[in-house]
Amino acid sequence: MVYSERSLMSMRVSIVVLLTALLVLTGCGNLARTPPPEPPALTDDRVRLDWGFRFVRDWQPGQGPERLRPALGDDHLYVAYQDGQVAALDRDTGRVQWRQQYEPWQAGVTLADGRLYLVSKAGDLKTLSAEDGSLLQSSHLNLSTLAAPVVEGDRVALIGRDGSLRLWDLSNESWVWIYDSEQPGLTLHGQAQPLIVGDQVVAGFANGRLAGFSLRTGELRWAQRLSDPRGSTDLQRLVDVDTSPLLVNGRIFAGSFEGRLLGVAADTGEPSWTIDKSVTASLATDGRSLFVADRGGEIVAYDLQTQGERWRQQGYSGRPLTGLTVAGNRLVVTDRRGYIHVLDSANGDTIGRLDFSGSRHFTVPAVADGERFYAQSMEGMIISGRERPGRE
Repeated sequence: MVYSERSLMSMRVSIVVLLTALLVLTGCGNLARTPPPEPPALTDDRVRLDWGFRFVRDWQPGQGPERLRPALGDDHLYVAYQDGQVAALDRDTGRVQWRQQYEPWQAGVTLADGRLYLVSKAGDLKTLSAEDGSLLQSSHLNLSTLAAPVVEGDRVALIGRDGSLRLWDLSNESWVWIYDSEQPGLTLHGQAQPLIVGDQVVAGFANGRLAGFSLRTGELRWAQRLSDPRGSTDLQRLVDVDTSPLLVNGRIFAGSFEGRLLGVAADTGEPSWTIDKSVTASLATDGRSLFVADRGGEIVAYDLQTQGERWRQQGYSGRPLTGLTVAGNRLVVTDRRGYIHVLDSANGDTIGRLDFSGSRHFTVPAVADGERFYAQSMEGMIISGRERPGRE
């Protein structure tokens, strides 16, 4: 189903949902005790909604998904819903090009070499044709994961909810190697993906470590600690590296809960700079700045060369921000409470937002191609937006 801007904005009262907490400690939301502060007021909203698509008409609390993120292809946006649906949408219009039904999903969507990769709730890695969604391969992994698989040739890197990092061989359908990390008593059960860089796999773990492994053998090459557990309770000792490692100009950046934002050399893991900051939302970059949202909702742009601050946006303090995405010269910020905020990446000023508060919850970062961005809510709504033409 494709909807216009007017009809989409009128949907806010059509669905009753549970308010979710700032942290997802068990993979599903909890009731928020107090509402967050209102976002900054706008004098001139310069963001428009292009189209929207819904997988289901009547979403019920607890259905999810919370972690499925769209994948961008040349002409299509590939999307999935927790009930097993997967579809290709025209990027310009939102019209369905094809739609398939499989078993319920727990992680995805990954696009690589004309194929889609998703993990079912039964622990099966499904390989689908990006052309029509037909099933090409199904491999039973016996793995619970919330992070989308990372694919390089016939190798698939996955992080399990049990704290393991694993490499799967698509050719012979077997594990190449498995690394088991030490799991703390309580974790965020996040969606941080591993990163394949050359001949190594880099991943962050719930024990506060970022580490690099040989892609071929799984041998540990280097490790850096981003957080040290403190306190007497499991909650106080949370130190998850809950952001996917980001590769920028030969350096890898990652952030941790109640820890540090760290930049290391991609080949050796040698630290190049560090900042004390509790990071729970995805990182983003435009090649000059590193954009970071901390646990408290403050957004900061750091100069990648000097580590100095370019700007700081405090207007979203206290809000549950879930991801940052660069779209042209704009920064798209997803908000668990149903907002998509758009900032000027040069100075941090808010230029506009899309408001679905009361009926939508954006729990994963948007994806973008140039100035246009796409976001998926946990209720199965996919939207496309951008800055209104002719504005600067």
